Amino acid sequence: MIAVARADLRRMLARRGLILASVLVPVAIVLVLAAVLMFLHVRNAVDHPTVGGSSFFSFVSLLGIIWVVFGTVIGAIFGAEDVANGTLRYILLTGFSRLRLFLTRIPVLAIVAIGVALPAFVLLLIGALILPHAGEPSVTASEVGRLLLSLVLNVGIYALIAYGIGVAIRSTGGAIAVALGLNLIGISLFNLITLAVPGVKPWLLDSALTRVSDGGDTSIAIAIVVLIVWPAVFLAIGLVRALRTEA
Repeated sequence: MIAVARADLRRMLARRGLILASVLVPVAIVLVLAAVLMFLHVRNAVDHPTVGGSSFFSFVSLLGIIWVVFGTVIGAIFGAEDVANGTLRYILLTGFSRLRLFLTRIPVLAIVAIGVALPAFVLLLIGALILPHAGEPSVTASEVGRLLLSLVLNVGIYALIAYGIGVAIRSTGGAIAVALGLNLIGISLFNLITLAVPGVKPWLLDSALTRVSDGGDTSIAIAIVVLIVWPAVFLAIGLVRALRTEA
């Protein structure tokens, strides 16, 4: 399984355009934000005394959307490409079972999806620490840990959901479209349920992600269960499809 996982990792990293875009676009956003804020600071330090600090690190919420988009695309492609490219039959001829293939790719996907987000996160942290932030509190270790946990959970879970969708749909373009629509719009629409039934809020994915990373007064146990169940449902759908897909 380790050999197959390494081969899958190399295959994903071989998609240089996607991987480079996933890394460089968030990095470019951080650099542009830093440049604009630094320009304003140099021009008028009285009105713009803060460049770094917690206020700069708070841009992680903006980057979070970008990270989820790229994680979703990576997950959808990873799930659909074997069937879309017609390579599944050759993999199965090696004697590797569909179930083992499906499960082996889950940690590989998580490593890639989270890994491409880390450079921008680290750059954002460096900027928050070294750029001028007079009167602005510096970034604390607990804040870094909390936001890093949020990154890992959001990107990882949405990438796994996209992976399940990709395996189920089997078409790369279709899988990307459906996964992006569901992850960016569909799941958030479930929040509207709370308007009619407030009691279901702890069981929604967005609420559970917020509870685990930011805290709150709802049950942490329920939040953990939700974070396991939501991706598990889509992975189960993908697995059923994978076991029945003709090579």
